[in-house]
Amino acid sequence: MGNSVSDWEYLPELCLLTILEKIDEPISRVQFGVVSKYWHSLFNTFLDIKRRSSTNLVPMLMIPSKKSATKRKIYSIQAKSKIAEIEFPKPYTWRYCGSCYGWLATVDESFNITLSNPFENLSIHLPQFDSMAYDSGHYTYKILKVVLSDDPLLHPNNFVVVVIYSVYGRLAFYRPCQENWIYMDVDEDQSLFLDILFHKGLVYAIGHYNNLVWFDVNGVEDDESSKSPKLNTLVPTILRLENHSFRVYLVKSSMGNLYSIHKHLDFEEVGERSVHWTKKFTVFKLILDDENSKLLEKKEVESIDGDIVFVGDNRTLAVSALDFPEGQPNSIYFTDDFIDRDTYEILGPRDIGIFHLKDGSLEKYYQFKSSHKDLSPYIWISPSKEYN
Repeated sequence: MGNSVSDWEYLPELCLLTILEKIDEPISRVQFGVVSKYWHSLFNTFLDIKRRSSTNLVPMLMIPSKKSATKRKIYSIQAKSKIAEIEFPKPYTWRYCGSCYGWLATVDESFNITLSNPFENLSIHLPQFDSMAYDSGHYTYKILKVVLSDDPLLHPNNFVVVVIYSVYGRLAFYRPCQENWIYMDVDEDQSLFLDILFHKGLVYAIGHYNNLVWFDVNGVEDDESSKSPKLNTLVPTILRLENHSFRVYLVKSSMGNLYSIHKHLDFEEVGERSVHWTKKFTVFKLILDDENSKLLEKKEVESIDGDIVFVGDNRTLAVSALDFPEGQPNSIYFTDDFIDRDTYEILGPRDIGIFHLKDGSLEKYYQFKSSHKDLSPYIWISPSKEYN
């Protein structure tokens, strides 16, 4: 029988690269690279492959153009440069209320929501939203967030759109098999939702007061468009100041774990008005019982499985540090999604940056331009492959 070390040390390259791909823990991959010179060489090859494909995984920042009302620039935080300019049919004063899989969501004065993919030059017009469901206020801020379950290009007849709407943070959803939106039946003091996550076929929603619920859209028949599914509570709404978050996000890490991310703001007076700045983020790991969708544990942590998370008006997205080697593990890239039109009129949506969980520090990834203060907020977008 031959030397066992020699047997496994010189396994075929493709076999070892496949093993590396299946290792989830970043530290375990690093340990793989110190076994031998041959394995170290393959580890570097693996990292090069991941880096070449990483721009398709890392979202880019879409910023408005002062020179054109319909053009936007795409800024790569990996290359730290503007790499493309894209044309839109709508002027820059429109706020984008969602960004998923390269699709951007907008709403018009009649509460028609449109999904647009600027890279494919495609649009999907969704049914008119029930305007009776709205309170007073500017229409572009009445749709807080639009989240898709899947890319409509890949699943044209099997995707779900969930919308958070009104100042009360209510929920509604739509599927291509429906004629109309289905509005979730929930009390006003039990809603105040801020973010949506699709996980294992269910929809999870989290709110201002850490309230967490889930519901199943798959059980709704095509001909029951007026009947909403049951809303199941994991964490109830408790209207206490210590439970309040100005913004809170739900994300699934690259390892499949669920986290809630809470944004904390500071306020200061500018003239006669108050403006906000991000002070810090806190992160909680959510451990669920997959069999009955019960919350088993919620604990504060200082790690997001080593991922880099992108938050804002977009679908909250976690990217592995191996797929974004230029980024800092366990960091949060944020845009300004705290809706206050009066504040925007003064300084614009300039509260953008990176928060590092390790030491609580903040830094900039892009310098906000004062000429953009009257334009639409920056938003993360996942471009198509040709923009890599």
